[in-house]
Amino acid sequence: VASLAPGQRSKAADAWQDWAMVTFLRRLPPLGQLLLAGLLVRGLLALVLPPGYDEAYYLFYGRHPNLSYLDHPVGVGIWSLVGNALGGSIFALRVPSLLSYTAALALLAAATGRWFGTKAGLWSVAVASGSPLLLACGGLLLLPDSPLLLVLAALMWWLSRHPLVVPSNAREAAGLGLLLGLMSLCKYHSLLVLLALLAWCLGTAERRAALLRPWPWLGLVVWAGVSSPLWIWNLQHHWASFLFHGGRTLAEHTYNLAGPPLFLLTQLLLLFPTIGLLLWVCLAPQDQTAGNPQARQLLRTLALPILITFSLLSGRMQVLSSWLVPAWWFLLPLAGDWLARRPTPWPQGLAWSRNLSLALLPPLLSLAALQVRFGVLDRILPPGVDTSNQLMPATSLRQALKSNPRVWAALGEADLIASRRYELPGFLALALQQHSRAAYTSFSGDPRGFPYWRPAHGYQGARGVIFALEDPSHPEDRIEWPQEVGPLTPLGSVQLMRGGRPSVRLQFVGFGPLAQPLPGPPSP
Repeated sequence: VASLAPGQRSKAADAWQDWAMVTFLRRLPPLGQLLLAGLLVRGLLALVLPPGYDEAYYLFYGRHPNLSYLDHPVGVGIWSLVGNALGGSIFALRVPSLLSYTAALALLAAATGRWFGTKAGLWSVAVASGSPLLLACGGLLLLPDSPLLLVLAALMWWLSRHPLVVPSNAREAAGLGLLLGLMSLCKYHSLLVLLALLAWCLGTAERRAALLRPWPWLGLVVWAGVSSPLWIWNLQHHWASFLFHGGRTLAEHTYNLAGPPLFLLTQLLLLFPTIGLLLWVCLAPQDQTAGNPQARQLLRTLALPILITFSLLSGRMQVLSSWLVPAWWFLLPLAGDWLARRPTPWPQGLAWSRNLSLALLPPLLSLAALQVRFGVLDRILPPGVDTSNQLMPATSLRQALKSNPRVWAALGEADLIASRRYELPGFLALALQQHSRAAYTSFSGDPRGFPYWRPAHGYQGARGVIFALEDPSHPEDRIEWPQEVGPLTPLGSVQLMRGGRPSVRLQFVGFGPLAQPLPGPPSP
């Protein structure tokens, strides 16, 4: 290549690089190809998609490291801490999820392969890589499901090597206790998994007898030690996390019978219909000729409590779509095995379903990402159908803020920046980056973790800015600003655009200095 002319050298180098990449990909085993392809797809989506509400809020977990938090254990806080250390951009915040999901898929393939064979392991990874709900919650966005799925995959890997489940020596006890402790530090769903494992261990006389040995109790001690940050933080804060989540189930006094079926229908669509139907099929008992019936029963035992609990709760409270992700995750090995056992070539109906999924999933994912980021379908969608126009990409928000010099200057000089909703300050923090050294808080009826992050002086003497979203359906409505900060100075508004059309409009007011400290978290 060095002996060629400059123009020829460029073409030859490009051709060599293309050949080297193709050769590298071809030499990868099938599992490696699946993992790399999935990582690349999720990486592209991570670059395109604007920050979500939860991600904008979890940004502050990494800025306020603690043993636990009001609404989640520490797992997602560690992911956020790593993302902040990588630069704090929305892509940097998503890097831990991108990598951990790849590791989780590798562990999933290993566990499934040990239970049902290598082919089943490959199919389980393919299904997990293609489902929009699973890849978004576990492998793309900064959400608690990302560390949780990594630990659940490691737990399934452990269970595939210990069919009895009950540890029989100190090493097994330490390994199981460690995984269960880490699981408890990821999401409160883990408590249902712990109960399901206990029920499984009580299911036969052999396992009940094994529970009387000392090793399960050693595992319990290890679990308590590893999960202790969760209990210590709650003990220090009057069990605020459990009271917060428990109170949400009591918020409504009536039960909506249409809630569970509508919720499950939504899950079917978010999983992608063909994938959702496959996972539902795997919930049913298989024929007796299917191999490893004990593993099948164990996986269903782990999935069903989550599935039943949150489906029933959906008739009483708002249940987020991501809350069933761990249940579907436990069913992936069964889905991989079901597909691997189909005769070759596949029956016509099954082949048609596979081809439909392969044909529709990539363009639908691409279209959804482009709509969320650029609003490519806004001109044909009815108003109010797509609320993603309220999301604020950091670059777009930064440009809009700079268009109002008074607002931009006030944000740069502020000691404290606050909003009327707990999920909004993170959008400004992502947009401002090094332009502002302000602290962030929220004035709302549901401030979540912000009162716990206030310093002892409660920001007394601070000057700052408060902002709020205008209601697009009622722009004439007056925004209710907090009274505890004293007199307010109007600063103006900024208008964000998406796809050449107005999307979000923000109002800003200045305040301070604060005469009194802001109060800390209220008593539970």
